[in-house]
Amino acid sequence: MDRFLPDPVSGGVLASRVSALLAACALVTSGLRADEGEGAVEREGWVLTFFDDFEGDRLDYEKWTPRDPWEVVRNEELQGYWIKAFRVEGGLLRIRCEDEPTFYDGARRDFRSGMMTTSGKFSQAFGRFEIRCRVPSGRGLWPAFWLLPDPPSWPPEIDVMELQGEQPDTVYFSHHWRDPGESRDESLSLTKEFRGPDFSEKFHLFAIEWDEEGIRWYVDGILRHRASEEVPQVPMFLFVNLAVGGWAEEPDESTPFPSDFFIDWVRVWKREG
Repeated sequence: MDRFLPDPVSGGVLASRVSALLAACALVTSGLRADEGEGAVEREGWVLTFFDDFEGDRLDYEKWTPRDPWEVVRNEELQGYWIKAFRVEGGLLRIRCEDEPTFYDGARRDFRSGMMTTSGKFSQAFGRFEIRCRVPSGRGLWPAFWLLPDPPSWPPEIDVMELQGEQPDTVYFSHHWRDPGESRDESLSLTKEFRGPDFSEKFHLFAIEWDEEGIRWYVDGILRHRASEEVPQVPMFLFVNLAVGGWAEEPDESTPFPSDFFIDWVRVWKREG
């Protein structure tokens, strides 16, 4: 959605393989980590340019900045972003949203959550951008992975994935561009929704492949949307965040707090040659 409205033979060998298979199945059943062919670190015809698998014990500040570059409230969102929303453990990044107050953009906000970006640290024009994650569910929750030009400006914008927590089986793909007939704050956009499984129950892989001619969106390796109109031609940096309110509407008594957005990895590739 528009974010800038104001505001993976022998008996002994066999036993070992069976044990490994059972362990992998257990991970899949629990919705936690499991290896996937689609998640291979080597990809034929591509070169890996950015990679974070969150295997340390804290967020890597050489790759990420844990704040909004503008540090302003927009889209009628209800959260303030704070650095303590992030925790790295067991090879996963957790972004936690809480119904606890925080002071942000000059005012008290009723919720606190996290945003991280690669602004000033990594940007790229064209390539494959992917995230393996498990989203939270609940009215008012808005997890997203998206791209903006570096240095920060808007539009254009590419939304690799975003969803409303009240409908965790529906993911949205969008890109936005400046409306040539209006002021600099006006934009046009193209959005496609895909209804799949409940994306909050287990991890899924969301990706785009972007070149000079178009953008293609994938879910778990399957093409779900493509666009060729007004394709961005500039380097863009990464955002990962969990917002509250705005497009996702206000939380209500059914919304679980705290709610967590789990990220297994973020990867970016470019075509060889």
